[in-house]
Amino acid sequence: MQTTLEPQTSFEVSDKGFYGHFGGAFIPEMLYPNVEELRQNYLNIIADPAFQAEFWQLLDDYVGRPTPLFLAKRLSEKVGGTVYLKREDLCHTGAHKINNTIGQILVAQRLGKKRIVAETGAGQHGVATATVCALMGLECIVYMGSIDMERQKPNVDRMRMLGATVVPATSGSQTLKDATNEAMRHWINNPVDTHYIIGSVVGPHPYPDMVARFQSVISEEVKKQLFAKTGNENPDYVVACVGGAAMPPELFTITSMNHRYV
Repeated sequence: MQTTLEPQTSFEVSDKGFYGHFGGAFIPEMLYPNVEELRQNYLNIIADPAFQAEFWQLLDDYVGRPTPLFLAKRLSEKVGGTVYLKREDLCHTGAHKINNTIGQILVAQRLGKKRIVAETGAGQHGVATATVCALMGLECIVYMGSIDMERQKPNVDRMRMLGATVVPATSGSQTLKDATNEAMRHWINNPVDTHYIIGSVVGPHPYPDMVARFQSVISEEVKKQLFAKTGNENPDYVVACVGGAAMPPELFTITSMNHRYV
C-alpha cells in the first residue's frame, strides 16, 4: 500500500527527536539509559556560556578555524560557474570530524565520563576522536573493521600514536557497520563511565541534532566568507560528498551557474 507523506515543514528537530516524519530513537532497551542521559542534558550543556567559550576557543586555537573559502578558478571554468571550496581538509587532523569530536568531548566531560568509545571507517573520525581524547586525557577505544584497518594502516598508526586502543571488528563484512555494532555493544556494557562519540549525523536522537549543531560552524563561516567575497551570503548550490570519511570532506559552494552540473 502506498502512502503520501506531507511536505517537510521544519528542519528543526522535535522534542522526541523527529525531523518531520523521520528520526527518533529506535534502540534496544539496554541502550536506553545511555541515550536518555545524553538527551536530557545535551542542550543545557551546549547552551552554557562556559561550554560555548571553551568550544569556540578550541575551534579557533586548536582546530585552526576559520578554514579558508577558496575560489577554484580552473574548476569554475570547467563547469561554467563560480565555484568556491570550503577547505575543511585544513583543519587539525585533516578533516571536518574534529569539529564534532571537540564538542562531544566537552559534553562527555560535563557528564562525568572518563572513557570514550568510537567507531571509524576510513579512520578520519577515529583519528579526530583519539586526538581530542589525548588533548583532554581521557581513555579512547576505537572500533574499526579489520579489513578497513588493513586498507587504512596510516590512520591506525596515528590513532595508536595518540594513545588510543584500536580494536578490530572481525564479524560480518569486517567494515564500518560491524565496527559500529561492536562500539554499541561496548557502550551498553559500560554505561556509567563511557561516552560514545558518533562521527556523523546518524544514530538515535539526540546524535543527529547534536552533531549537526557542532558541524554548523562550517555553514556559519561560509555565509560570512561568501558575503565578504561576493556580497551574497547564500550560494546558489551546495555540493558535498555523502558516504563517510573515505573522501576529502571539502564543502563545495557553487554560485552564478547557468546550468545544473552533476
